[in-house]
Amino acid sequence: MDPVTHAASGALLNRLVAPRCCAAPRFSLRERTWLGAVAGLFPDVDWFLGLVIADSLVYYNLHRGETHSLLMLPLWAIVLGWVTARLWPEQRDWRDGAVIFALGIGIHIFGDWITNYGTQLLAPFSRETFAFPVTFILDPWVTGSLLLGLLLTWRYGGRLWAAVGLAAAGGVIAVQSVAKVHALEYAREEARERGMHGARVHAMAQPLSPLNWRLFIEGDDAYWSAHLGFRAQERPVDEDAGLLARHWQTFRPPHALEWEPLPRFGDGGWREFAEVAWWRPEFAEFRRFAALPYLRKVVDYEGDACAIFADLRFRIAQVPPPFQYASCRTPEGDWYRADVDYWERAVEELEPLLRERR
Repeated sequence: MDPVTHAASGALLNRLVAPRCCAAPRFSLRERTWLGAVAGLFPDVDWFLGLVIADSLVYYNLHRGETHSLLMLPLWAIVLGWVTARLWPEQRDWRDGAVIFALGIGIHIFGDWITNYGTQLLAPFSRETFAFPVTFILDPWVTGSLLLGLLLTWRYGGRLWAAVGLAAAGGVIAVQSVAKVHALEYAREEARERGMHGARVHAMAQPLSPLNWRLFIEGDDAYWSAHLGFRAQERPVDEDAGLLARHWQTFRPPHALEWEPLPRFGDGGWREFAEVAWWRPEFAEFRRFAALPYLRKVVDYEGDACAIFADLRFRIAQVPPPFQYASCRTPEGDWYRADVDYWERAVEELEPLLRERR
């Protein structure tokens, strides 16, 4: 989740569970709220790894590791609580600080666990990523609920409004969880109708609405994908409409889902090349990163043949997917991996449309 959501959740949780007596050497209510926000932000300190690691995929595979680990949480809480108490202008109890940081870090880990990206809960002993993806990584409903609770707490004080903010955010997540269960059942039903018994199915939350989902069925050579909107209407996508309007129009009600195939390695003459490109050792970091990889396209880049892969976890209707990487072969037979820049790619793909509208 985003930093605003993490900070607000850490602040509200610490305000809610604050002891009735907050006299020295304990931290005051005001201090607990601010420290709770800092604690809610702390796990993302591993962002600084991206400044020193040149390989973006190595960073992505390390991100949400040790600082997001349940096993490391007690250590971080004790160390940060002790350091904060030592550096505080007035005497404070380090154990009180440890509790504040434990709560803030804990709710941060929970917030990342419920997104598509997931988190490495057992780091450093395991790099396996755990996730219960019910919430899009940027969710205005969850964030808005927390900010409203924080605003009311600041305005009126007391625990009530902190509880209201957290409860409202929890209610959104509960709705999303129920929606996910039903979305997965629609995917399983489609898999059974196609004779794909035992196939893995996925339901990925989409932005802006807890009722919009992207469904995937894993086949042997391809995925089947559909856009599910529990309150969507049956209507064609207006290609002349704006990006946001086209995004909403893509979703279909449960009885009218439109399933499209997404070959893992494409089809036609490029399939063999794409498979070789996928298994190249230079592409090992992306294979480790991607949970639902697929071939987006094969292009010629200055004479080099490049197979561009993306991850379906982050695919959004009408928007070019992020985290695209290419496995490329030179005319001499040498291989290398290339990062396909998101914004450059978005501009490139929108340019033909912009030229048509001029």
